Amino acid sequence: MKTMYKRIYSELKNGRDVVLASIIKSEGSTPRKEGAKMAYFEDDSTLGTVGGGKIEFDCTNICKDINSATAPFTKEYILDHNEAKNIGMVCGGKTTVFFQRISSSEDTIALFEKINDIFEKNERAFLITSIKNGKIGIYHDNEVFGLSPSFDITPFLKNTPTMTEDKSYFFEPLSNSEFVYIFGGGHISQALCRMLSLTDFNVIVYENNGNFSDIRLFDGAKRVVKADFTEINENINITHNDYCVVLTRGHESDNEVLSQIMSKHPSYLGVIGSKKKVTFMKEYLLSCGFSKEDIEKIHSPIGLSIGAVTPAEIAVSITAELIRHRASKR
Repeated sequence: MKTMYKRIYSELKNGRDVVLASIIKSEGSTPRKEGAKMAYFEDDSTLGTVGGGKIEFDCTNICKDINSATAPFTKEYILDHNEAKNIGMVCGGKTTVFFQRISSSEDTIALFEKINDIFEKNERAFLITSIKNGKIGIYHDNEVFGLSPSFDITPFLKNTPTMTEDKSYFFEPLSNSEFVYIFGGGHISQALCRMLSLTDFNVIVYENNGNFSDIRLFDGAKRVVKADFTEINENINITHNDYCVVLTRGHESDNEVLSQIMSKHPSYLGVIGSKKKVTFMKEYLLSCGFSKEDIEKIHSPIGLSIGAVTPAEIAVSITAELIRHRASKR
């Protein structure tokens, strides 16, 4: 999503309008859910997806025909083969797509500049879209920019996209402020960083060895912290919204990391290791005074059980587990 908004901002700055297709309602089984978007640009290229197949084909053709005089509108796609208006997909649900043309006006450019700044700073914000006129606003730092709804919007600021009852406004989280902290910079961490960045996680790598702390090794990382594993609290601030993945080079350094981050109660905590190593780890944490209940919350061995062997495969299994955890939070 960050890449899409960055491209939109670039297009608008260069005087080129953009057409945005957004899913604002999804019922039953559908390829994509509320908040999924596809941006269509003047060079006929697109970014994002609203589900692929015939939905995306039709949406792309619609976007091509939208001009500056076209008012924003919605279109429903029926994916149930039992209904007469089915478009030829048999997922079983219904999807409503909202189409809007975003003009390269001075105000709109300033708004998308702010959106990109929010992404760069990894700050929490919400996108507000007026379904009636297609105008866009942002809720950020307790202020609303670009729109002026005449009602209390706080009940609609949720982790999942939300529509007002009268279907006049659509609210959606714009960015996630949580981080994934990867402790250790080895081959698995390097592969994991790439996977996580591709799935919209914000990654920070923490490593004590200079040979494994070069940010060029970690595609998509926000930053790499080179510091001793005994000084975690002095160098980073882990919150209960964050994810922690412990992949250091030995059980002693793993335990050193765990003894400091357990008390932070991160949203997700996973540690790589064999069953024997996990048993040793649990005994150590019990000796440190941590409760059995807290210790049992640790995901270890880390990752979904898919028979992963290589660093890339292990990275896929860990990423999948983090995606599942993120989805459960929604």
